[in-house]
Amino acid sequence: MWNVPGPKLVAIAAISAVLFALGLIVTERFGEIPVDIDWKPFFLVYLLIALLPFGSPTLALGLGAALGEGFLDILEGYELDDPFGFVGYVVGFFVAGMFFANQPGKWFKITVGTIIGALVQAAFEGAALLLLDGEAFNVALRSAGGNTVTHGIILGAIPTLILVPLFRGRIERLLGFAPAE
Repeated sequence: MWNVPGPKLVAIAAISAVLFALGLIVTERFGEIPVDIDWKPFFLVYLLIALLPFGSPTLALGLGAALGEGFLDILEGYELDDPFGFVGYVVGFFVAGMFFANQPGKWFKITVGTIIGALVQAAFEGAALLLLDGEAFNVALRSAGGNTVTHGIILGAIPTLILVPLFRGRIERLLGFAPAE
């Protein structure tokens, strides 16, 4: 669905930014595993991606998550690799949305989409480690693999699969969309 009015897309992006930023404030308390493996609440964005129609809302959700992370990065201290992560969020969440394809009841598609979306985002961050921080290839690879597990499975697929049935039909109507079949 690419014909969503601009104000609705701004509202969707804002919701995603606020939810993701608040989720990050909570999950960042878990700390970071060495080699830049962290805990990011991708399930908050994946839930919305699974329930809203694919297209411009998916891009708005990815952009909102990137802006939420970017806002916190500015508060914590902006780093040279942050633009890589920004692009990684938008592309990763969009790829996940392609897998979900407006079928929130298909648990296999949601599982694959969450993992591949996290892998795409983690690959962008791993590339930043490799190119900008001068880390070895195996360090960048471990970071990408670890973040795929934490973002795509632990804080991605597992909570998303639990939350989608609970919120299905509610969030779509609240944001003015017809629920997917």
